[in-house]
Amino acid sequence: MNNYKNTNTLKAFRGFFFFLFIALCINSSYAQIEKRVASQITHVTVFRSQAQVLRTAKVELNSGVTNLVFEKLSPFINQSSIEVKADANITLLSVSTRNNYFKTEDNNIEINQLEDSLESINASLADFKADKETIVYQKDLMLANKNVGSNQQGVKTDELEDLMVLYKKKLDEFKTDWFRISALEKKYSFIKQKVEKQLAEFKSGQTELSYEIVVSVKSDDVISNANIELSYIVGNVTWQPFFDIRVKDTKSKFQLFVKANITQSSGEDWKNVNLKLTTSNPSEGGIKPELQPNWLRFYQQQMYLDGISSKPMQVLELHATKVRSKFEENYKNVEVNQESINTEFVVNIPYSIPSDNVPHQVDLTNENYEAEYLYAAVPKLDKDAFVTAKVVANDLINQISGEANIYFDGTFTGKTFLYGTAQDTLTISLGRDKRILVERIKLKDFCSKSFFGGSKKENSTFEITIRNTRKEPIKIVVEDQIPISTSDDIEVKLIEYSGASYDEKTGKLIWIITLLPEQTQKVKFGFEVKYPSSKQISQY
Repeated sequence: MNNYKNTNTLKAFRGFFFFLFIALCINSSYAQIEKRVASQITHVTVFRSQAQVLRTAKVELNSGVTNLVFEKLSPFINQSSIEVKADANITLLSVSTRNNYFKTEDNNIEINQLEDSLESINASLADFKADKETIVYQKDLMLANKNVGSNQQGVKTDELEDLMVLYKKKLDEFKTDWFRISALEKKYSFIKQKVEKQLAEFKSGQTELSYEIVVSVKSDDVISNANIELSYIVGNVTWQPFFDIRVKDTKSKFQLFVKANITQSSGEDWKNVNLKLTTSNPSEGGIKPELQPNWLRFYQQQMYLDGISSKPMQVLELHATKVRSKFEENYKNVEVNQESINTEFVVNIPYSIPSDNVPHQVDLTNENYEAEYLYAAVPKLDKDAFVTAKVVANDLINQISGEANIYFDGTFTGKTFLYGTAQDTLTISLGRDKRILVERIKLKDFCSKSFFGGSKKENSTFEITIRNTRKEPIKIVVEDQIPISTSDDIEVKLIEYSGASYDEKTGKLIWIITLLPEQTQKVKFGFEVKYPSSKQISQY
């Protein structure tokens, strides 16, 4: 039996060494006919969900055929997107891809240090666990042998006291060691969690770079410094635009800073590369679409019987076609807006974007706009005044959507979202201005309730006070409202409105007021509500 096992073991070793010999022979043969290329990523064009990477390399070529191997590439390369360019005196023969599983990727220094630390921490935790198990074993052993003396002969008092002192001392030692080890165990477990989180963050976005592209070239002469360019589309890359809106004061220009967060986990680190960001989609393809015959036919006059409806199939089909066409038209419009209008940002300075699946900020451009600044208040809903800026929208604002941070008067006032729009102007709220004081009160002396026959009549009057404590004049838009009747039995009549513009459909009142520094102005509005006294109405 043992001889049989030894024979199988020997066969297994022979098979392993034979495989290893074949692998070494393959690598040796590759080394003879292949030339590994040290390439650099120089340019990256980032699309919304992928990127085009350009690698450059300088190689020495002998006359004849040489297989150039671009190694340690991302496994997320779109093979159909691979393009190769070479000098005019070099002939490109073929381009192929493969995975080299014999190549192992070396971790960076930080990852190696963290992995060593984690291994040391795990060893210490294992020691703590063993020490605690030893304490439990010793304690159980001592308590299992606590009987003293014998059945025929007892134990002396002084011997019993010595034994009790010894037991107490050992139990105290067990307890002290247990708490000490538990404290160390808790401390090391806490450190382990931190190391594991940091290690996971460092490893996020990293992947095994075993992918290779083999470019077969032919040269008639020896070339000492041949230029080779390799480009390809890679996945696991996104970018999202966002904005900073900065306004110094209402006399300054409206500043819009366009930025982007680039996130990539392609496996390849981009070090000091030239970036170009675009909203275009490289997946559109470059093949012209072909028209298919549009067949014209009669609708089948059949009844649709399902126990619920008896409409002819023609009517139902027409209805379904209208709904489908409307949906497809909306969807097509969205696609056309995204695909027919593309914006590109060429970044003038190199950036480094590691493959860590973490957003990295890139500054794109900034523009200054002439703006019309207005103050706005809705005192019924909020006692503060808000600063708004109206700017003329250009192609940049119309095409890019994203979150915006707002800075007004040197202070961060909040966030908003800029949507791509085709409108001529864009109105943005810049935040609150506490130096504009707004107060809305109900004037009780001008409010009344009365009954006349079967009707009840209520009169309400409100007063709005606006005070400008700034050092410059302002223009403020004040909004309020009166209720709108939804029944013929409820009558609403506007009595007083201090020159406000009034919209009968919405009940909205709007005052446009110019205030000098330290000036105060008041406006009033009143209305009458009449309804049957036997009924109740909602609050207004």
